[in-house]
Amino acid sequence: MRGEISTGRKRNSHPYDWCVDEPWVSWQLFEALGGFAQEKAAGEAIYDPAAGSGRTMVTFAEHGFKVFLSDIVNRVDASLFDEQARLTFFAADFLETEAARVRWPGCSIVCNPPYSYIDGIAEAFVRQALRMASRRVCMVLPIKWQGSQGRFDLFDQDYPPQAVLILTQRPSMPPGDLILALEAEGKAFKGGVVDYAWFVWNVQQPTPRHHTRIIWLPPLDRLDLVGPIEGLA
Repeated sequence: MRGEISTGRKRNSHPYDWCVDEPWVSWQLFEALGGFAQEKAAGEAIYDPAAGSGRTMVTFAEHGFKVFLSDIVNRVDASLFDEQARLTFFAADFLETEAARVRWPGCSIVCNPPYSYIDGIAEAFVRQALRMASRRVCMVLPIKWQGSQGRFDLFDQDYPPQAVLILTQRPSMPPGDLILALEAEGKAFKGGVVDYAWFVWNVQQPTPRHHTRIIWLPPLDRLDLVGPIEGLA
């Protein structure tokens, strides 16, 4: 068992699709979008509505952003964050959350959402995030998620993404409840079997139909190629 939950093997998955991404996954997004300088300049927060242990927000907290986290259960690992981190957690089902819960001038939503324990939940997360975010929505999901007759309206008619950022280095995302056991066996965050991408929407400047950009993010041993992407930062 290699710790993946997006292989179609439900016996390996967490009941609520709690999978733990490595911090570099959101770091690559952070770099590609220019350190979220637009949000920083506007004094806006970053919100993760499927926070899990909180790993997706580590990079943002390290760079001084006000970070909101929510989930149906509080599993946030405080040891991941500096004592000075500006964190606010509240327990909530994101699909029933109102924008007023994120008490800040505005926010972008960055999330590793659930995608299978309820049929259609990932698309529901995206649509809810697009209603709530004041600037951007960024969701990391298996690349295969974009190939769907059922999501045609989302991608083509209603909310074409600004960009799909492909993680050419394949991440491992083991179920959160198995992390300790996998670490003890030396198997945690090894042997990723699923390809992922960041799906990015710009709420303030909706993307016209057929204008979505496909961009390949470099592997981690090609740091010379890491940096802001023109037109996205």
